[in-house]
Amino acid sequence: MNIKYLFFSFFILFSSLLKSQSFNEEFRAQSNQIPYIFNEYNIYSNINGSIIFFNSNKNPNNSSGYSDLNDIWIRLKNDNIWGNPINLSQINTKGNDLLLGVDESFIYVLRNNYVFTYSVIEPYELISELEIIGLDKEYEIISGSIDSNNNIIFLSIQGYGSFGVEDIYYSKKLSDRWSRLVNCGSSLNSNYQEISPYLLNTDTLLFISNRNNNGYKLFYSVKDNESLESWTEPKVLEKLNSNSSKLSISRNQKSSSFYISESSDSKTYYDLIEYKVVDLENSFVLEINIKPEIKSGLLTLSTNKFNISERLSSSNALIELENKGQYNLRLISNNYFILDTILNIQKSSSVNLNLLEIKKGNRKTLSQINFKRSSTELTEQSIPYLENLLHIFKENDVKVIIEGHTDNSGDYKLNVKLSKDRANTIKDYLIKKGIERNRIKIKGYGPSKPRYSNQSEELRRLNRRVELYIN
Repeated sequence: MNIKYLFFSFFILFSSLLKSQSFNEEFRAQSNQIPYIFNEYNIYSNINGSIIFFNSNKNPNNSSGYSDLNDIWIRLKNDNIWGNPINLSQINTKGNDLLLGVDESFIYVLRNNYVFTYSVIEPYELISELEIIGLDKEYEIISGSIDSNNNIIFLSIQGYGSFGVEDIYYSKKLSDRWSRLVNCGSSLNSNYQEISPYLLNTDTLLFISNRNNNGYKLFYSVKDNESLESWTEPKVLEKLNSNSSKLSISRNQKSSSFYISESSDSKTYYDLIEYKVVDLENSFVLEINIKPEIKSGLLTLSTNKFNISERLSSSNALIELENKGQYNLRLISNNYFILDTILNIQKSSSVNLNLLEIKKGNRKTLSQINFKRSSTELTEQSIPYLENLLHIFKENDVKVIIEGHTDNSGDYKLNVKLSKDRANTIKDYLIKKGIERNRIKIKGYGPSKPRYSNQSEELRRLNRRVELYIN
């Protein structure tokens, strides 16, 4: 028997012995366990959630019996009840048929070093096959996925240059093939196992690891930049973890259901657990990345109807929201403050928040506070940001200088006066809201301190600004 296969079998046996219990009764009540006497993992659903596709291992009903590393199986939903598993014999072979993903049109399968694309509806017609460069045919890969745009494949393998037992690698789609495999780097991979990678959105990668010596848990990491080889330090995904061991995770982006393979009541095998959110139509995940790094803080997302608060112990937060729309975001953290906090969220996404350190000499452009053209009258959209600005005074013993700037269009002296009057408008607003007059000074520089050249309307617009200076 192949060593790779033996290792995977040991993983299944060991992790299934871990005790299972509810991690959050309210959230668990929304879950649906779908037991099977054999392992279910690499689970994906079609777009409307009526069919789930999954891999099964050590199943005597696989194409080559008990020794078959992976066959693809399906379950059909009828009246909200999942039917019995059906072997997808139209696609399966006697080799390793690894399921990478399913979308509204296609099924993606890794076999040897080729990615096979099939139609998602019967008779599951073969559409294409493309080679992954650098993938050894001898690798018996047990987990991987393709991103929602079908342009990036993530695989968990023990290959050349691996940092641990299994690392996460990626390959990008080219015109006639897939690119050579590249390790995702030491910031993501450890000396332990990293398996079942799944790209939740363009920036956030979910995966499973035993790196904390506490069984196989769900982790997430966020791209540090545009590279797929630089990631933030992985964090445990608390809201979807339990004491039971995990094997894979995916999500139906339309229904917002998570499909997690975990050892639960069956004790011996990995079963499919379907986690549903409250509002299947509108819920989504918001990834918040905070710079510079903070040690602690209270993050609040609010609308006129409700608010969500989450205590932070790192500079990343993954928050499940139930409705699209406009959110006001506040962060209370010692000596730091967010200024631009009105978020219009319409889908699962990542948001980068740059904090202002409350320290003498620091300055911040109030980019969301604007005036009508050649006027001291604030735009309506500026008012929520001015309300947020109040908190910098309420939560910190601070004095500031509000600086007004213009572009170089028109008379110099009139521009200086306009910039000073605009700064004074903001000062008056804050004073009327209860801020002491002696904590706010103003200056009007007109066009004398441009940040950019004034050679285009866009650059002139950027020069028309108000800045906050910590005095």
